[in-house]
Amino acid sequence: MPECSYSACVNEATHILVTYDHDIVDGGELFCSEHAFADGRDKCPCCYDYSIEFGEIDLLPTYLEGALDHEGCCSEHP
Repeated sequence: MPECSYSACVNEATHILVTYDHDIVDGGELFCSEHAFADGRDKCPCCYDYSIEFGEIDLLPTYLEGALDHEGCCSEHP
């Protein structure tokens, strides 16, 4: 399993950075559960089990800062 992209973190990645429409950002920035929502990254309250396929693994989404709609949801859960 790949590691978290956060500086000096060696935890296993559980989340991937995506846009409002679940497009993977910059080829795949990966984060552990501790860093998935740090530095302004957002969380959709409905995506607790929504997975994003990345190669041969499935990861949970974390969203670009400001990417979610006015209710804080992604394109799948407006």
